[in-house]
Amino acid sequence: MSFGGYPIVLTGEIATMSDTHGSSVVGFASAIPENYFRDWVARRFFRVKSDRNGRVFRAPYGLAKVEAALLAHGYTRNDVIIADPYKLDKVIGSNTRIIGIYVMDPLGLSYGSGILYWILKLADLPYRGLPYIAKSFFQVINHPAIKKNRNHVKIVVGGPAGWQIIDTGKQGELGIDVVYEGEFEEDGPQLFDKLMKGELVPNRVVAHRPVPVDMVPTIVTPSIGGMVEVTRGCGRGCQFCTPTLSGMIRSFPFEGHIDKEIKLNIEVGGFKEITLHSEEFFRYGAKGIEPNPDKVLDLTKKAYKLVKSYGDDYEITTDFTTAAVVKYAPKMVKEVSEYMNEGGTWHFIEMGIETGSPRLLRMLMAGKALPYKPEQYPDVVEEAIGILNDNHWVVVGTIILNLPGETDDDVIKSLELLDRLKKLRVLTFPLPFIPMGALRKRDFTVLDKLLDDPLRREFILKAFIKSFEEAKSFSDLITRKVENFVVKRLIKYIAVSSFNLVLKRYKEKLGSLFEQYGEFRERIKEELNKAVISVRIDRDFDEQGNNVS
Repeated sequence: MSFGGYPIVLTGEIATMSDTHGSSVVGFASAIPENYFRDWVARRFFRVKSDRNGRVFRAPYGLAKVEAALLAHGYTRNDVIIADPYKLDKVIGSNTRIIGIYVMDPLGLSYGSGILYWILKLADLPYRGLPYIAKSFFQVINHPAIKKNRNHVKIVVGGPAGWQIIDTGKQGELGIDVVYEGEFEEDGPQLFDKLMKGELVPNRVVAHRPVPVDMVPTIVTPSIGGMVEVTRGCGRGCQFCTPTLSGMIRSFPFEGHIDKEIKLNIEVGGFKEITLHSEEFFRYGAKGIEPNPDKVLDLTKKAYKLVKSYGDDYEITTDFTTAAVVKYAPKMVKEVSEYMNEGGTWHFIEMGIETGSPRLLRMLMAGKALPYKPEQYPDVVEEAIGILNDNHWVVVGTIILNLPGETDDDVIKSLELLDRLKKLRVLTFPLPFIPMGALRKRDFTVLDKLLDDPLRREFILKAFIKSFEEAKSFSDLITRKVENFVVKRLIKYIAVSSFNLVLKRYKEKLGSLFEQYGEFRERIKEELNKAVISVRIDRDFDEQGNNVS
């Protein structure tokens, strides 16, 4: 390609575009604030593999899907490039008309950034500047090659965190022409057509519906982490969750779709482990909430057979589940695990626990527990994690604080659930829910306010202590996919040392909290019990004291 550049340049935050030496788990470090990353260290840690022309060898899966949709629409690889953000000067020029930037956390407002803020704050470690992933977004959008050609290019931002640009009202200030929200394959290429022709388009475009499965093309650039999408959507309807926008669960066929992406990731991407990505893997092939075990097992067997055709050291895994489906179909989980965790190999699997409060569950995410009732949910979570542990899965479980309408009693219910999970192999990460109003004002004192509250501080400390104790036990699993042996040893050393440091400080802080506030939680429980009794008395007796129940 001449210096004129590519008409359509797709890229992303540097931290998002990096494969972090082959380990997506290590990529969590992108939420660490910039004061811990000197530029030369960051460039080596968040490396991006690309050819001399700037075309990447591996891309974030969502960005690879955007490229695939544009190619299926009629554009060619001479028109479209997924570009190394370090080499934008090689791909942007007088011919460039669209720069598409894929974002996971452009302004540092994600759950992950909130977690790191708490981790460092509680350990009395300094937090200065932006999370590195956000800094790397600004490095891209302010790149000299973009500024030089700004008069003839349109900047389009999309991806899971496009909402940050909209909700903070920062779109104009950042010079972003269009924010695209939702699935890309149907409406996205038409938007790009209009931009290429110089037509006027809205500054915010929302996909009008979830894309039918038969309209989704397979990727042509290998995906970071060897990821292969097997379902979209969920259908459980949690009010705060992005996959809700994708509607009911839809499953892709193995033949001609999933198998093609597996082969691409192995033969071109060089991966030996394929991640079958889904918001809820054990519901693959389901038509509603209840799973279809035959479909799930059939997919697993076919994927296993395909990857093993490349060698015995090739393997498959998955990434997300809910507690309800595991509890509902333990036999299916066991059968699938015999292929994915062959020989007793352990893998991580993520689970959004969200809350231990049946009341909040019923109010904000009643579908989370289905086919069980919200009142059964704490039991469902405990049993499901036990089932997964028995089948060599380490659960990464997230629990949200500050949900709309949350009371002290709801937090106590989550603390009680946390106590029940003590003996299980689960990393319990507390997540801060940040209201939209706080985002618009950039008012993140909500994170400090949650720490200042004794009850919530107790929950956060206990959740982190459990998480880091488990992380220490499974440090080899965290770094197992790091490709360079020296880098693997270094990352493991830094990780274990950090875990030991924060654990020591968290345990001291938890002890100090109990000394300072004594029976704080017990007093709250007593007051709540009195309130419940009072309500029952008022309900059962009239003003004259007559029993009306």
